[in-house]
Amino acid sequence: MKKIFFLIFIGICSCKVSKQDISNRSLLEKAEIPYIKGESKLAFNPKPSTDFDDNKWFTNDHCFVEDESGILHWFGINNPFPPEGKQLYRYHPYLGHLTTDAPEDNWKREDFAVNEINGTEYIGAPYIVKHEESGRWVMVVEQWRENRQLEVYWSDDLYNWEETKNPILPNKLWIGTRDPHIMKGSDGKYWIHVVATGNKGVNQSQVLRIRTKDFVNFDEPETILGIDDNNWATLIESPYLVERNGMWYLFFTYAHRRYAETIVVVSDNPDHFNYKENVLTTMFGHAAEIFRYKGKEYITSCGPEDAHYLNSHGVTIAELGWLNQ
Repeated sequence: MKKIFFLIFIGICSCKVSKQDISNRSLLEKAEIPYIKGESKLAFNPKPSTDFDDNKWFTNDHCFVEDESGILHWFGINNPFPPEGKQLYRYHPYLGHLTTDAPEDNWKREDFAVNEINGTEYIGAPYIVKHEESGRWVMVVEQWRENRQLEVYWSDDLYNWEETKNPILPNKLWIGTRDPHIMKGSDGKYWIHVVATGNKGVNQSQVLRIRTKDFVNFDEPETILGIDDNNWATLIESPYLVERNGMWYLFFTYAHRRYAETIVVVSDNPDHFNYKENVLTTMFGHAAEIFRYKGKEYITSCGPEDAHYLNSHGVTIAELGWLNQ
């Protein structure tokens, strides 16, 4: 009799596991798979002009914005390698700005959006959206003053930027919080996605969501993805969230595994992504950004910040495709 009950118990457990497996497979199987369609090309030379004595320049985290006239703008980390006495990953004095009407090969260099060469010597990882309620452009960016922090800049024309110098949630965000991505959420608020560690006292690499209406007042951070990999710093970088046909795709770089690896996790709930069960695919690239322009969807890559001959320091761009399974 005990043997019969034991076998029934095992059978019930097996059924539960099978149902869970089927549920996970169903989520992965109904998802579309993103892929690089065709050739990945270098978009522009990182060095602004021959007026600069520095030979080698690099790009890193960046974003794209289309203005009201249909011109596409690029904003991003764009700097020379540090001079003697300056630290790599700490010397980011320039925020680059370029424009185009043909993103694969026709970029025009504009004045730096922000120039901190005589200031903090650090400005980085911008993300810009139109704040519909005020009609102005808003940028969330990393700034290094006494501490590394996220701040808000405002502009009327995408060329002239006003700094606020006020850190976002200074008592709620932690060392390593960076790489914002912004989208308008279904709740009417702007969702700012950043990477961090330590939210709710949990030491893991995390993607957080911070909600706001006015970019002055901010809700408590929510963890939408966590990876139990360490207890000292986030190893996730550059989150980017895409919604397609009721499914949500979270792109992020996991530099702990490989600097130029972008992982895509799928979910049917934008508030929760399961890294252990729902990794859909991996793609080659660092700090990937996705944008649509003139009927095409693109994905980009950038970096890394080292001077090895084999590394490309510019932004590369490719058309993004989605495979139906």
